[in-house]
Amino acid sequence: MIYYRNGKFAEDSVQMNLSQPGFRTGYGFFETLAWNGHKVCHLDLHLKRARASLREFNIIEEVLDYEKIINEVVEANALKDSFARVNIFFPVESGKTAPIVTAVLFEHVSDRVWSLMPAKDVFLTGLMRHKSMNRMDYLNAWQTAQDSGFDDALLLDFEGRVLETSFASLLFKKGNRYIEPQTEYKLAGTTQTITDQHLKIESEPVFLESVHEFDHVFALNSLGGMSPVSAIGDVVFETEHKISQKITKLILELN
Repeated sequence: MIYYRNGKFAEDSVQMNLSQPGFRTGYGFFETLAWNGHKVCHLDLHLKRARASLREFNIIEEVLDYEKIINEVVEANALKDSFARVNIFFPVESGKTAPIVTAVLFEHVSDRVWSLMPAKDVFLTGLMRHKSMNRMDYLNAWQTAQDSGFDDALLLDFEGRVLETSFASLLFKKGNRYIEPQTEYKLAGTTQTITDQHLKIESEPVFLESVHEFDHVFALNSLGGMSPVSAIGDVVFETEHKISQKITKLILELN
C-alpha cells in the first residue's frame, strides 16, 4: 500500500516515535471515507468531525490539501476507477499530528443486509463521541458477533439503551417515523447528517427490550451507505430496500 505522510509518499510501513502516545496507546483520531470510483465522498463532513476532536483535545494539525492528496494516493494505488476505502489517520506526537492518508480496494455490496448481536460487554466513555484510533473494545465486540454468526455488534449502555454498532450508526423506523437512538455515548455519524437532510429524523432513547416494536432498522456508514438490518439478536425485521438504496446513492454520491 502506498500512503502519504510528512510531504511524501511511502509504501507499506509507517515510522513512528516509540515514546509518543500515538504509538504507545493509539492516541489520535481517524476518518474512513468512500472513494466511489470517481471522487472521495463528503470530505468536508469528515474533516469537520475530525477537526472538532482535534480542537477539543488541543492537537495541532498539519495543514494539508486533503482532496489533492487523496486523489494522488488513490492514483498511486491504481484505484482511480475502483471502489476504495480511504482513511485519514491523525496519530499524535508531542501535541501535534502529521496526518497519514491511505487508500485500499474495498468491495461495496449494494444489497447487503446486516444482522446484529447485542454486545455482552458495556463500555461507556466520552471518547465514544470521537473516532479514536484506539478501537480495541469496538473490534472485540465486532469479532465476538462475527464468531456467533452475526455481521456486527449492537452496543448498549448499562440500562439497555441502544447506542450504535461497532462500525455504524443506527436508524429505527416505526410507521412513518425515523428515530435515531438518543445518547451522549455515540459518534456523530456523517452518514446520519446526510440522511437527516432527506428524511425527518427524530431523536429519542431506544431500549433493547423494545426493539421488537419497530418496523424496520437500518445501519448507516460511509462505505456501506444505508443497509437494512434483518435481525437484532433473535428479533427479526422485514428489510426495506427502496429507501436504503435511495439514501445509499446520496451517501456514496452515485448517479
